[in-house]
Amino acid sequence: MSKKFPFLKKLEHQMEEAKLNDSEYKRIRKKYRSGAAQIAKKMGEEAVEMVIASGEESDEDFLEESADVLYYYLLALHNRGFSLRDVLLILKNRHKDA
Repeated sequence: MSKKFPFLKKLEHQMEEAKLNDSEYKRIRKKYRSGAAQIAKKMGEEAVEMVIASGEESDEDFLEESADVLYYYLLALHNRGFSLRDVLLILKNRHKDA
């Protein structure tokens, strides 16, 4: 996945840097400092917006909201010490026959 979308690896690196250091990624760091509950709340709000967009809004709106959900999901994963790769490995193991 990272070979096709190198920015995803870069984004995850930025998230990890912001979590561990007072880095240049102040905007991300601020989100971490708000706490796990606030990140989860924001992820939930974006998920609701995505669900609404999936039925009533344009494809562009649906994709924009989906990107927001993924962003906050990645923040939540990194906040807990995981990455998207960890989740993908679980899916891979669940669907070995696929």
